[in-house]
Amino acid sequence: MKMFSALFLAVLTVASVQNSHADITIINPATEARLAQALVSVAPYDLINWKVGDTATYDVKIGMFGNIGSMVKTVTKEEGAAVWVHQEANLAIQKDTTDILMNRADGKVLKVIHNGKEENAPDDKPELISQDTTEITVPAGIFKCIHVVGKSKNIEKFEFWANPRDTVMDGMLKMVMSGNMEITMELKSFTKN
Repeated sequence: MKMFSALFLAVLTVASVQNSHADITIINPATEARLAQALVSVAPYDLINWKVGDTATYDVKIGMFGNIGSMVKTVTKEEGAAVWVHQEANLAIQKDTTDILMNRADGKVLKVIHNGKEENAPDDKPELISQDTTEITVPAGIFKCIHVVGKSKNIEKFEFWANPRDTVMDGMLKMVMSGNMEITMELKSFTKN
């Protein structure tokens, strides 16, 4: 279960960068040069602006077994220019905890502690297949969102729907991962600090 947040954040970062550049129209080279100078003087924007106490609860379904439990993600503390996120999965088949330290500036995973033991940060880079905007209904409500489809070395296909503006943390509303068995997570509730 620890791979959900890291994978989602990596994909969301790529999608956000693609969207932000698609909306910029440069009129001529002089304008482009002035824009480049202005951007150099701007302080970097933190990709992660999550607050301690932000919490999201998800229903977790696995293939033919249906709803097998829940997962709760909570921002637990700040550490310098990074933030700790605690994930606790309470599933019929297992109980699992993961603490992830993420750099606020770029979302890079700095440390992973899975069930009390430090592990290597995931390095399964996602490949985007498509992205669009849509509306989705999940147990937490109805949201306008970005919908991304992709794959990676370890995941045959993934889809996620996200709206970080109107929810919390990475904004994940729903995620479906396909492979040997389909795993679905849907946002049940959230608390924004």
